[in-house]
Amino acid sequence: MAVIDEVYALAAPYWQTRSNEIHVPEAYDLAKRLLAEIPEADPAIVLPAILLHDVGYARVPEEDQLKGLAGAPSGWEPDITRRHEVEGARLAGEILAEVGYDAERTRRIQAIVDGHDSRPEALDLDDAVVKDADKLWRFTENGVRIAHAWVGRTPEEFVDFLETRIEGWFFTDAAKALARTTLTASRAAIARDRA
Repeated sequence: MAVIDEVYALAAPYWQTRSNEIHVPEAYDLAKRLLAEIPEADPAIVLPAILLHDVGYARVPEEDQLKGLAGAPSGWEPDITRRHEVEGARLAGEILAEVGYDAERTRRIQAIVDGHDSRPEALDLDDAVVKDADKLWRFTENGVRIAHAWVGRTPEEFVDFLETRIEGWFFTDAAKALARTTLTASRAAIARDRA
């Protein structure tokens, strides 16, 4: 088994909350698509980081998890965002140690996880790709279907909102382009649902 498959298998049990069992595998696929367009980024950092970025939500009480989302109708609580990042970085270190991952890469992955939502800037290109893949998921059909309710919008309103965020949210041109094409497909799927 390849080491990334081991990381995937060890991380997956932590995804069984906040729709992460859908979000993380799809964000992982989006990260792979971005890596194909951005060869300077390091898959040995990006792929484990995207698999591990939200494992910390398993350590946040379920009733508090959506409060860690900026724009949540119940109000954003930044300390919950930070808690999932800090717990996630710790769990990422444990999982990566279990598979014998390189210590320097582990530290870099932990730094990405510890700030992937709360830190507005990217530490480096690898962090930018992880941040972009994470946000890109919201633009997918599943992302729209799930996340619109998190922020108290209809699917149509959420798609319109996302369209206004493309330039400001994404670090890479590849992510901006993928966001546009993905959102077009999601908009069409939502329209079919309403027809």
